[in-house]
Amino acid sequence: MAALTESLSSRAVGEVPTSTTMSISQEPSDGRFSSTSADESPGLTTFSLFSLLPAELRLKIWRLSFFPRTVVLHTRRTHYADDNHRDQPKWQSLSFNPVALSVSMEARQAALRHYNVALPLYAPFVRHHPLDPEINSERPGDLLPSRSLYLNLEHDTVALLGDLHYTRLTNLLDWLRKTGASTLRNQKGKARGLRRLSMSMAPWAHPVGAATLKAFARTIFADLDEFILFLYAERMPPAEWKGGKCVLQQASVDTDYYRRFLLSRGKQFVDGDGWMKVGKKPMKVAEIQFVDGW
Repeated sequence: MAALTESLSSRAVGEVPTSTTMSISQEPSDGRFSSTSADESPGLTTFSLFSLLPAELRLKIWRLSFFPRTVVLHTRRTHYADDNHRDQPKWQSLSFNPVALSVSMEARQAALRHYNVALPLYAPFVRHHPLDPEINSERPGDLLPSRSLYLNLEHDTVALLGDLHYTRLTNLLDWLRKTGASTLRNQKGKARGLRRLSMSMAPWAHPVGAATLKAFARTIFADLDEFILFLYAERMPPAEWKGGKCVLQQASVDTDYYRRFLLSRGKQFVDGDGWMKVGKKPMKVAEIQFVDGW
């Protein structure tokens, strides 16, 4: 048993380093799981002469602020994701939109060129939506006309909470692919749909979970650049989370629950010296953190 623990742990370490805290929102160049330094200086927080810079330089600065991010989608109950709106996936989210969308007209235009997919959102089961107190949400599942989640399908990671509903999942991926293609009609290149998907371990926590995931990897997940399983099993975000951003952080082999995962449900996802391949490369295993605000 000790040898098996050491073997599985070393495989996980080989796939995902264990000594670094990683934040998807920190580094746009490598896509995911980038390192951050705790002693980095916060630097300059205000720059009053920004409006006097040449427009080309201001736009370049705005574009450099568009980091990859992780956004969370969830549904309250399965029956809310019915087929009444076949043209739109029926999801809820407390993830914030990029701040540049609310700074100025110039910043918003630059942000809309980058975050060019607007996902419609639906009312959660709360009396007042935390992002819009004017919305009375006594009828969960209603479309929120003033709330969309803006995405960049090449760089952003979509994290899906809760259990698996195949029709809901395929409808979401199909909708993102079609909507992404329509936004690129006047641009060069081919729309490929969502590139980075993260899902809860909950749908796969059964004896044939890996076999099911392999079947998905050959079909609807075949074109993904990155697939991440996270160890948060709840259908909803934490009750204390008021909305903001999410961070995917590598699961540490030093924790008891991760070692138990490696020795039980996690064993079926091991392939050779690392995790099984999903999409274009081996999957990753992570923890998800919910952070208030931007």
